[in-house]
Amino acid sequence: MCLRGSVTSMLPIDADPVISEALELREEMRLVRLALRSSTEDHRAAHQASLDRLHAQLQDILNEPQHRALIDEALDERARTLRLAAWARHEELAGRARSAQASAIITAASAASRKLTADERARVRALRLPATHAAAGVSTANGSGASTGAATGAATSNWLLRLSSPERRDAVLEALGSLRIRDARRQLRDGLLLTDQMRGIIAEALPALTRGEPVLLVGETGGAKTALAEHLALHGLGREPELVSGYGDITSAQLIGSHELRAEHGATVSAFVPGPLLRAMIEGRPVILDEINAMPAEFLKRLNRILQLRPGDTLGVQEDAGREITIARGFAILATANEQTPHRYRGLDRLSAELVNRFGANGYRVRHPDSENAYEQFPAENALLAFASVVDERAALPDGLTIDEVVRVARAAFISQQVFAGSHGAGFTDYVSTEREIDGRPGLDEAVLAPRTLVAVLQKVAGGAGSVTLDRALTRFVESVMHREDRRVLALILEGQGFQLG
Repeated sequence: MCLRGSVTSMLPIDADPVISEALELREEMRLVRLALRSSTEDHRAAHQASLDRLHAQLQDILNEPQHRALIDEALDERARTLRLAAWARHEELAGRARSAQASAIITAASAASRKLTADERARVRALRLPATHAAAGVSTANGSGASTGAATGAATSNWLLRLSSPERRDAVLEALGSLRIRDARRQLRDGLLLTDQMRGIIAEALPALTRGEPVLLVGETGGAKTALAEHLALHGLGREPELVSGYGDITSAQLIGSHELRAEHGATVSAFVPGPLLRAMIEGRPVILDEINAMPAEFLKRLNRILQLRPGDTLGVQEDAGREITIARGFAILATANEQTPHRYRGLDRLSAELVNRFGANGYRVRHPDSENAYEQFPAENALLAFASVVDERAALPDGLTIDEVVRVARAAFISQQVFAGSHGAGFTDYVSTEREIDGRPGLDEAVLAPRTLVAVLQKVAGGAGSVTLDRALTRFVESVMHREDRRVLALILEGQGFQLG
């Protein structure tokens, strides 16, 4: 007999030390097996001896009849807990699947430049209904779906009804949280954590992109604008994008193309070499213009005209003697821009109204996670991001990090993001000087524990195998901030969450 799983808190380990000891032995055996797989010949024998010793200790526990009965009972309860958590997670994912199906119907119609049919409109409405009401709507749009909708609604009520005690409720919620974290870990490794905000932008922006319309993503630093653009290109349009990073010295020729000298058959000839923007047009791929407001005015003036082009249109390439090309299907522009705020993002220009108007209704503000939360609320999205960035495939934290630490640093990140964005809610004045409050300035001018920074700090600790504490990693982050007042405010926020800097 063996113990299965790794979420030890689902078992009543506080109630009986035997279960606690068995689980600790089981976990240590797992770690030794991992070490054994990667060990050299010199250490293999020692690891095998440790594994044999641990196995013998575990068997001693299991050979006691009363211990076996106790563990069997605990495992049965854990199995019930996991079934309920899986049931609940299935319902969550089913709701997302319905929403994705609705978006796919709209996107397909947009790609074909046509309106939805009456049946498609009914189907979209039915798919967007809550699960408990889905049966009637799906039945109207598609007779074969009625029983599925009814079963989904019943499942929702059934798993809730089986939460017969506070202990089981807490265990199910913890198991459900573990499943969510594992899913978030997969998303993050795929490039983007799909929060509700991100899903909403994707669902609305994708139909426009399939028509070749440009999309603008505006927001504060570190908020995953570039990652969102890449996700839209790779997973939405299904094409590898061209990526152009904005900087002040880039020229139109570098983006569109230029002539280069080449040696051919013993002679030097001049040949036109397309740049990333022109390659994307010719090959039918999206292009990401990252930090567009860092690009020079010379190029942005050319871009005004390019933003009006769609697949099937022709472009006269000035750099290639006016040669005309036809823009292939699949081309679209995704541009990102940082917020234009005084004292922040040096080297960035404000985008002209003329340029912004070219994006029409396809401009989206990408906010930091939990941006709608008040200061006292739990920052669920920041916490999910924090855990997902460092847990293993079993949703277990690495050495050197505790649940409490991850929750506290997620809250510190959330507060810094609110202060950085100038969210003047209750609690804002705790971190802002009187002068800044009078001026209406944000409490942080240049630095913030942004989502990207939060992940980097936690991964530094996780990669240190216990040699780098979270306090130390956060100290390094604060010390690297150039702005003196920002250092003071960040230290105040972090120390307020119990971190010891220095």
